Amino acid sequence: MVLFALTIFLSAALLFLLQPMLAKHLLPYFGGGAAVWTACMLFFQIMLLAGYVYAHVICRYLVPIQQRAVHCLLMLLAVMALSLMVQPDIIAFTAAGPLSGIIMFLFVTVGLPYLVLSATGPLLQHWFAGRYIGRSPYRLYALSNIGSLGGLLAYPFLLEPWLTLATQRQLWLAGYGVFTLCCLALTVTQLPKLAQGYRAQAVKLGQGTALHWLLLSAFGVVLLLAVTQQLTQNVPPVPFLWVVPLALYLLSYIIVFNKPGWYQGAIWRYLFGLSLAFALMLFYFGGSFDLWSKLVLYLVILFSGCMLCHGELARLKPQPASLTGFYLVLAAGGALGSAVVNLLAPEVFSHYWEFLLVLALIALLLQVRQPPQPAWHTPLWLLGIGLFAVTAVALQWQFGQHNVYSSRNFYGSLVVRDLQINGQLQRQLIDGTTSHGAQYLDTELARQPQSYYRQGTGAALALQHFIPAAITRSSQQLQQRHIGLVGLGSGALAAYGTPQHSMLFYEINPDVIKVAKEYFSYLADSSAQIEIVPGDARLTLAEQLANGSQQFDILVLDAFSSDSIPQHLLTLEAMQLYWQHLQSDGVLAVHVSNNYLDLTSLLRNQAAQLGMQAIFIATPAAGLNPAAQWVLITSNSRFIKQAAIQQAVRAWPSALQSAVSWTDQRSNLLQVLK
Repeated sequence: MVLFALTIFLSAALLFLLQPMLAKHLLPYFGGGAAVWTACMLFFQIMLLAGYVYAHVICRYLVPIQQRAVHCLLMLLAVMALSLMVQPDIIAFTAAGPLSGIIMFLFVTVGLPYLVLSATGPLLQHWFAGRYIGRSPYRLYALSNIGSLGGLLAYPFLLEPWLTLATQRQLWLAGYGVFTLCCLALTVTQLPKLAQGYRAQAVKLGQGTALHWLLLSAFGVVLLLAVTQQLTQNVPPVPFLWVVPLALYLLSYIIVFNKPGWYQGAIWRYLFGLSLAFALMLFYFGGSFDLWSKLVLYLVILFSGCMLCHGELARLKPQPASLTGFYLVLAAGGALGSAVVNLLAPEVFSHYWEFLLVLALIALLLQVRQPPQPAWHTPLWLLGIGLFAVTAVALQWQFGQHNVYSSRNFYGSLVVRDLQINGQLQRQLIDGTTSHGAQYLDTELARQPQSYYRQGTGAALALQHFIPAAITRSSQQLQQRHIGLVGLGSGALAAYGTPQHSMLFYEINPDVIKVAKEYFSYLADSSAQIEIVPGDARLTLAEQLANGSQQFDILVLDAFSSDSIPQHLLTLEAMQLYWQHLQSDGVLAVHVSNNYLDLTSLLRNQAAQLGMQAIFIATPAAGLNPAAQWVLITSNSRFIKQAAIQQAVRAWPSALQSAVSWTDQRSNLLQVLK
């Protein structure tokens, strides 16, 4: 019995340790956004379904001795695949598009080992039920989820802060070897003790039972991914914020499948009812909440919804002989939910409406096959759902009536909105929940940059007052300025361009390029030579370096997605790449305005390692223009000593934390949370 528990625990831990590790590995190659995690989840759910199909088929149609032969062969093939495989070039997969590229890369690298790990839970529970007649195998399902939870929590708190990605991979491979030995030992020692005719039974279903299981499982996954999307719109999508929601998702399975009495539906229905109100507040007024309040409320919504979905699954589970079929339906629901978020929702919705929609659908589904309730319960519950829907529609009408354009793709959601500001019509670009640029539509005001890019901000000062340190350049060279800009937004910084400027924008999101060209006039009105390079800036800069340095005088880093900046653009290796493209006396301007992160210590340390000086320029809020914070990094003393720059420099907002440093192999978000 101990060997069953150990093997299941190891398989689940390895399964869920692999997920954030691989997703973090892929982040720099696919834009560094939250959708990388949801795309990985789609692959994991598909492979989980494949593993459950495999387990159900061999348990249903093969006798134990045949099951042992097939499974041992599959495990050995998986070990060979891991030991012989050379790590493929991820960049080769980016050409297929972000979603397809991620799934293809994961399938090539870990497809077969992940299939084996996925099949272990239902397979061993079936063998346990045949070996220990009369004992419920469902507690092993709870143990499996405990292993999953342990693997998840180990990553952000133990592995990620202390080990490089290469070391993490070696550790995982060693763990997989131990798991394989345990599983082989179990097949040798335990399978011969099963009756030779012992096979899984077909699931005996009442009317609509399988559909009910499928929907409960699917809605739980949609809620998990929708909450994760909401959280990572404003904070970098890093393993910590992937793991916490997924850990609560797993914890709900642990609770409800460990002991039937641990699920008290009435309590969770009450909390879920409150969660509907929380969801509306967060969806429409989330900017008014601090990070920790927002995190707690989102997790309450997620946990109450998952407890209800998974509690109902535990209440309606079949007899142990049919458990592989039951798990197969659950896995199909998980894959369906993940596909809805990754494939259907971006095509149907221009914003993250699946978050509110799945909450309403869970509430409705709870009225199906529910245990006996007081007569007043159903009308009151339906009234609450109706109020939730009406309020959501009313708020959306209020917020959406000024929208002139909206879109959503792999990289996020965009809204272009026209509002009356001080008697003037202003057009705003909203990325997720954060304004990423504004422009007055009046022709006399249209050329004046607004928001974080207005006169006196760090980027504006760098563009207007750059003076080369080298005095040996000719006067003609002194007049020329080659400027790189990572992140396009509304194109506001183009307003500072002159005929002597060439400005090269790097932008990964094609919808942002469309919006900047069609709905804002900064690019068209600029006197500079403008060029836009689509694609991830870091990958593009690395490719361009093969043909020589761009020799930028100024490089502006403003690659936010909502209020989040991709981590891979701030590592030491990224900084070294930027300076290979900058003149020796150039200036790197980094936008650090952020509600949740303090990036100043990170940039000060990175600058010191590069032998550069960093200064902090903070422009206070003025009217409706928000406060803007920029860090300028340079070795150009002539530039820094100018009166305009010295007058704008401010004291650093927090004490220097010397330990804060990010590399491609190691980074820790917890170090920079405010």
